[in-house]
Amino acid sequence: ALFFQSLDVSSSHCDVSSGINAEYGEVLAVAKVKPACLQVESHPHLPNLALLEFCKKNGIAFVAYSPLGNPGSCFKREDQVNLFHDEDVKKIAEKHSVTVGQVLIRYQVDKGNAVIPKSITPSRIVENLNVVGLKLESDDMDTLNKLYLKVGPKGYRTCSVVHWASNPNYPFPEEL
Repeated sequence: ALFFQSLDVSSSHCDVSSGINAEYGEVLAVAKVKPACLQVESHPHLPNLALLEFCKKNGIAFVAYSPLGNPGSCFKREDQVNLFHDEDVKKIAEKHSVTVGQVLIRYQVDKGNAVIPKSITPSRIVENLNVVGLKLESDDMDTLNKLYLKVGPKGYRTCSVVHWASNPNYPFPEEL
């Protein structure tokens, strides 16, 4: 929050990343400019549902990064579960005749989120954009919203930032 108290913003918009350690309500209380969006890791293993509700309540766009669960990252955890191999996600993809990646991206869209998947493969980039005709059903969304329970009571972050853990402003001390 101190960051926002001292920030002299000449723009009418600012964005917040999940790397800032503050209660987001505290950020809103001191911000000279209300954040336009919150960019946060979000996928079925870390859906951030409470944070999404906070954003909706406060008119802040929720931007989901790593919506595919970071399967090819060089920073992935040793114990990381690949969402592309999850049987529930594969069943939803088969049911709709789409790829697992498309299900994971549409999951974010159907929650009302902006979504920024990463790919360097041209065919996958096109595939990622081709979710317009797909609409997940409520039982699909319920399954995906509860998928984090398979990996722990709070799910888990695939974009590890534990190398910052000694910083007093480390944003996720409860995960250490």
